[in-house]
Amino acid sequence: MVELNRFINRGIDKQELGRKILHIMIGIAALLLIVFNLVSSFIIFIIFIICIILSLLSLKFKLPIVNFFLENFERSEDKNRLPGRGYLFAVAGSLLALQLFERNIALASITILIFADPTSCLVGKLFGRTKSFIDNKKNIEGHIAGFLVSSLFALFFVSPALAIAGSLVAMLFESIIIEIQKIRLDDNLIIPLAAGTTMLLIVRFLM
Repeated sequence: MVELNRFINRGIDKQELGRKILHIMIGIAALLLIVFNLVSSFIIFIIFIICIILSLLSLKFKLPIVNFFLENFERSEDKNRLPGRGYLFAVAGSLLALQLFERNIALASITILIFADPTSCLVGKLFGRTKSFIDNKKNIEGHIAGFLVSSLFALFFVSPALAIAGSLVAMLFESIIIEIQKIRLDDNLIIPLAAGTTMLLIVRFLM
């Protein structure tokens, strides 16, 4: 309870906290299903199509289970635009990574997607003291934590050099491309593609 109050006092509400935790939990579950070959890219594509349909239906109807998640975990600005937008882009980014990159690089890219942004946000809000020179709404401590944690977990699939490079570029792309240039692309799509492309180029041209 003390830690929860600390999050709230530092500017992150319960819904946003729950959204970040849910992002990590769903991401880990999905990653394990992919790693153990319990779902294929085709099944992920079917899930993506179903999620789009449910999202569009949610604009007009209150679907029982879907509405529960939207009310408790969705940002208010996304509810009337494209419900579940972040998760749709996460599925799309993961699917593209699996199609574009070699398996281990794709898995590392998805891992970076799972941990980089939520860790950066939560650690930045809870422990952040130094404003980022790239985006003054975020903290250097958060960026460092997102980079370190995502790099660590990416090591399960790729070498340290690839894990570090992929995580670093993913965090930079999230801040520079999305925050400064204000390009309207979701970080859940950008992060796995930026990380995967970086690791692929290093393998092709430097190793």
